Amino acid sequence: MASSKNQTCSTLVHNVCSLLKSSEKDRSISFDTLSSNETKTKEELKNKLIASSDISSSDNEEKERRKMGNKMLKHKKKVADLTELSDQQIELLVSTTKFSAQQIREWHQSFIRDHPSGKLDRKQFIEVYQQFYPQGKANAFCELAFKVFDHDKNGFVDFQEFLTTISMTMSGNIEDRLNLAFAMYDINEDGLLDKKEMTRILKLIYEMNGHIYMKQHSSPSDTAQMIISKFDTTGDRKLTRDEFVKGCLNNSELRKLLTP
Repeated sequence: MASSKNQTCSTLVHNVCSLLKSSEKDRSISFDTLSSNETKTKEELKNKLIASSDISSSDNEEKERRKMGNKMLKHKKKVADLTELSDQQIELLVSTTKFSAQQIREWHQSFIRDHPSGKLDRKQFIEVYQQFYPQGKANAFCELAFKVFDHDKNGFVDFQEFLTTISMTMSGNIEDRLNLAFAMYDINEDGLLDKKEMTRILKLIYEMNGHIYMKQHSSPSDTAQMIISKFDTTGDRKLTRDEFVKGCLNNSELRKLLTP
């Protein structure tokens, strides 16, 4: 049994096992000899432990260097993927947006010139997007817009996400824009708009359009109640995506108010 265990020991542990086995075989050895041998053996083990530690430390350092190198390569690859636009990506964007290949390249050049990392974090996105609404306070509304632009929910907007969503907001297809609006306004992402959410959205829309706009319209709460009453076809006092889109399509004034 002891022999089987020794075969599975590492070199260092095997030496310790051999020492213990040797001590068990000769118990009649004198104390002085034992002490001397133990001292010598301990010294040898100490040296082997130090050597083994040095090798282990060297191996760990090499592993760390390789790990850091791999991280850097992955990071560089990720940055390259965000800052470069392949022919395949252009073809995909041509098929999913209203832009030509040439227009996409021009958009991309402008995007990378302004944002060399190839992405916009939440703060950068808000700084860019609020420029579309200089007449009012658009920060909070832009927060909701960021949620819609960030398709994969990774915390930033890359060029493809940016262009795809911009294309929808610029689209002549009103249903696409209303579907985008619903996704933006559905704050808790449960697929429904209730009065609380609608009131908050209208307050943000009012703030975004400035004080004069706010004075010309009913309160956000009253307007929210009116919209739900008009659009709700099931009587549950909430709006599904379908109810919201159809309601806006049938009411040009509210459509103008709610379409981003």
